[in-house]
Amino acid sequence: MEFVAHLPPPLLSHLRHVLGREHALATADGWGQLDHVIRRAPVDVAVLDPGADGVVRPDHVIEVVRRYPSLPIVIYTVLTPQSLRAVVELSNHGLHQVVLHRFDDEPRRFLEALEQQPGVSLSDALLDRLAEPLSALPTALVRAIERMYRRPGGFADASDLARAAAMPRRTLYRALEGAGFAPPSLVVRGARLLRAYAYLRDPGHMVDDVAAKLGYSNQQRFAGHVRETFGVTPRDLRRSVSAEDCVARLAAVLHPGVPTAGAAAALADDDREVEPEGTADLGAPADLGPERA
Repeated sequence: MEFVAHLPPPLLSHLRHVLGREHALATADGWGQLDHVIRRAPVDVAVLDPGADGVVRPDHVIEVVRRYPSLPIVIYTVLTPQSLRAVVELSNHGLHQVVLHRFDDEPRRFLEALEQQPGVSLSDALLDRLAEPLSALPTALVRAIERMYRRPGGFADASDLARAAAMPRRTLYRALEGAGFAPPSLVVRGARLLRAYAYLRDPGHMVDDVAAKLGYSNQQRFAGHVRETFGVTPRDLRRSVSAEDCVARLAAVLHPGVPTAGAAAALADDDREVEPEGTADLGAPADLGPERA
């Protein structure tokens, strides 16, 4: 997993120890740098202290929540009257994961809390929609696909998926083809594009940010893949495609036998609003043309 942290030195040192070599950790020296890292890096979880700069100010964390609502945030702070007041205020903004230094940050327990973040609702909805054809695949491959759609950062191509499923590439191709799925390259690409949709709904992300986060060498290639998969530009994907429609379109690309009509049961009703207030001018020009994949 990819973590980003803005913490005072003692807490940051302990977090490094907890994460060890199993997970990547980017650090920010200030709230402005934190925003830059979140915009440009494929971050899975942010670990933040509202008092990281020496003065407890929850408004900085609240701004991160406003700009990047899809990003899971863990509050890691020391126990003081000021920090407790900040925690109460942050809880009113939906932040309930709090770890107190020297109280509940024992390494094993802390690591479990960091790793067990809620699954992305879009990924869960897509996997539910594909449940029947997925059941025809080997169990190891199903688990690899589930892991890829929840954490797409570690999967660049079909070889990564085959490695995660512990099978040769040829076996991977045969298994997916036999169950009616698209080629592995499209299955892998779909995981990145589903995460792209989640990023695009965040007010803080512009289209070039999303392309960079997902490993695209240029914005035009990213726009071409979005057009091929969803039939719209990245800007229109942000503005006019609902969450359930996004899931339905992608499911139809990944497995043509899956019906395109109907809502994805795992999505909440409020996921239907896809353009956050104040984001009309964000993103790349709307007239990006289709590019070759």
